[in-house]
Amino acid sequence: MPRATAPVAVPVPTSTAVEVVSSCGALLRALPEEIGEGLKRRKVLGDPLRTAAWGDPAVTLECGVARPTRPEPPIEVGPNDDGPLVAFTTHDVGAATRFTTSDRSVTVAVTVPDVYDGQVLVDLTGPLRALPTPSPAPGS
Repeated sequence: MPRATAPVAVPVPTSTAVEVVSSCGALLRALPEEIGEGLKRRKVLGDPLRTAAWGDPAVTLECGVARPTRPEPPIEVGPNDDGPLVAFTTHDVGAATRFTTSDRSVTVAVTVPDVYDGQVLVDLTGPLRALPTPSPAPGS
């Protein structure tokens, strides 16, 4: 069965903060062209400097989203190189799970359709861990 190649509609985050726009631009340039087992990067409708997509059904990434209002306890995911882990909260969104970073100062959401295994998220953690982490409070 042929896979879709048309651009994917991905909601564009609305934050215009300088740190967010700068960090998202760097992240999008660092993202891989392929994730999981052969999921190729696809064009997106909207802002290609803040959003990305791979495969069909599409795994989507949105950079600069709002933090979840009801965050779940985080899970930690790491790249295959034993580097630092990235913490995500999860939210079931029907036939997919939305993973939202919880330990970065710029929040990123990755929506992974249930048909894929966890490798697609693992493949994105390398670039995600390069995002800035929140500065500790003075005196902590």
